Amino acid sequence: MWVREGRILDPEKLFFDEQGYADKRVDCEGSIIAPGFIDVQINGGYGIDFSQPSEDVSGGVSFVAKKILEHGVTSFCPTLVTSPPAVYHKVLPQVKVHSGGQHGAGVLGVHLEGPFISLEKKGAHPEQYLRTFQSGGMKDLLEAYGSLDNVAMVTLAPELAGSQSVVRELSQRGITVSLGHSVANLSQAEEAVEHGASFITHLFNAMLPVSPTCPLWLV
Repeated sequence: MWVREGRILDPEKLFFDEQGYADKRVDCEGSIIAPGFIDVQINGGYGIDFSQPSEDVSGGVSFVAKKILEHGVTSFCPTLVTSPPAVYHKVLPQVKVHSGGQHGAGVLGVHLEGPFISLEKKGAHPEQYLRTFQSGGMKDLLEAYGSLDNVAMVTLAPELAGSQSVVRELSQRGITVSLGHSVANLSQAEEAVEHGASFITHLFNAMLPVSPTCPLWLV
């Protein structure tokens, strides 16, 4: 395996096009080299719930990061389910993006799953904390979350009025918009994609079933 500046290279291109050779060789002594898992939706683990505010949220994240590394996860997005604003305002400032290492998996940023999701497809999300874009978009979102610092992904339902401007703004900020917990039809989902949505949260789960009149978003 050829590595340059932390990236795995195409050995054929390196050898034939660049006529390059390894500057340093490492004997792995028969070990298996494999890419690490990336978990973009993990609500906690090992007794830790990321949606529960505390004075040491970062400590809980670090503990989970250390434990999941033992199972091959090298980076992850701590995920908060639908919560009241007070929880977001307390938790989000304590979760920072950082690289992984022997101490644990790296944090790619927070995944905010809700509260801007469908009532009909809320699943286990608490109904009393669901929100809509009453003020037209980003104002509602910022009122709920307080800040988007260190946020990597937001899951929302694209059929909510005002959602498309939010999708566009989040995408422009470099935040991945994921569609989920939704009753959106194909045209609504396609419109969200046109505005920058690029992900689906737990495909086939908490969305409309596939039918001739409602084809799957993936199609």
